[in-house]
Amino acid sequence: MRPGHRGFTLLELLVAMAVLALLGALSFRGLGSVLDAQARLQAESRRWNEVALLAAQLSQDVAATFERTVRDETDRLRPALVLSTPLNAGASTELAQLSLTRLGYGEPGSAPGTPRRVGYRLREGIVEYLLWPAADAAPGTIPIAEAVLEDVAELQFQALDDNGTWSSAWPGGRAPGALPRAISMQIVLAGGESITRVFSLR
Repeated sequence: MRPGHRGFTLLELLVAMAVLALLGALSFRGLGSVLDAQARLQAESRRWNEVALLAAQLSQDVAATFERTVRDETDRLRPALVLSTPLNAGASTELAQLSLTRLGYGEPGSAPGTPRRVGYRLREGIVEYLLWPAADAAPGTIPIAEAVLEDVAELQFQALDDNGTWSSAWPGGRAPGALPRAISMQIVLAGGESITRVFSLR
């Protein structure tokens, strides 16, 4: 070794390695926090996109609702639009909390303008979209149920009548073909967030 040029001592090397290890650990933890935050942000964004898609689907269905009664699988005459007690309340025999007749808009197997029966319900924390094969159901017919939003604590619908009164039951003594002025939907997510949307029929 030339004069004036000495190497690192073992102690200095150990200190340098300890510092590098500490910096590496801190960097790893920082990267993990960034990745966790990104994953939470993506999950939250996806969840709100699902809420927006549900609202858009209901808006489309409500806008296409028309005054046509239907026959159910037991050949009973059903109103054009039905609001019933939430299924978990045990006070309703309806398959859906909201069901309505609307004009079709080109789903597979149906021509545009064909009447369709659709519905919405909350079951075991999942909002489901119901689609019957035809407006008038054949005996034993059950709707196709598609999960559209998970981790939901509450789902409630109300109808606005011509007197400006909101009601959780429809038609409620009105004519079977009667339609409300508007429908409101309130969703309470499992995390406590509450979303309310109002959709005009006329």
